[in-house]
Amino acid sequence: METKFNFTNLLGVYLEGLNSEDKMTAFEIKINNGRFVFMMFLSEEDSARRDELYIHLRRINKIIKLKTYGNHLKGNFVVWIKEKDKEDIISELDLQKNGTMFDFKSFLEQLNDKIPNSITKEEKIATIRANKGVIGELGIDENDKIILIGTRHLSIGTPQDKTLRKLYVYTDSEVEVIEEFIERLKETNSTVAWTTEDNRKNAPDIRNLINGLWLYPHILIS
Repeated sequence: METKFNFTNLLGVYLEGLNSEDKMTAFEIKINNGRFVFMMFLSEEDSARRDELYIHLRRINKIIKLKTYGNHLKGNFVVWIKEKDKEDIISELDLQKNGTMFDFKSFLEQLNDKIPNSITKEEKIATIRANKGVIGELGIDENDKIILIGTRHLSIGTPQDKTLRKLYVYTDSEVEVIEEFIERLKETNSTVAWTTEDNRKNAPDIRNLINGLWLYPHILIS
């Protein structure tokens, strides 16, 4: 039997994600031995996933996908948790058997209470980088291309959030530098170019790429 639950406390981080440069939210909650990484992808490009809540169970390395219902802007994130997902969530907790019945609904309330109202950019990026394998599968395009090689001006279209997110996942640059870079990319209608690991070159410094965009916004910098 499915369990219905409303993750009402997602509202704050949901709104932050909508207004962020990366158009996503990611944070980790620890309960007992369990580590629960919540993720939502909120760009227009994520249309197939915008109403989906992903929870990565880090200890047992499984991902649960939950469709969310209700008016999110009013704090309604209603999900229906399947019995198999419920079993995986309980397994993630690594509970010691003591003969008492586990109250799953009470646990969900505890999980909801631990959802932060706000997360710093640094905390979010740390979570993204610690879970880059999962983020790569769910929230970026061409996840085989992870080596930054330069910038490219777009004569048609606009920079895609699913490409720009790679800057947070696959570079070690500070958040402020990445945000400045993304802002400049959007101002010049440019995007970032990536290649595969087997074609690795010396990855350029993002600060040099920012400077290059000011000087030469219409050419590839590599």
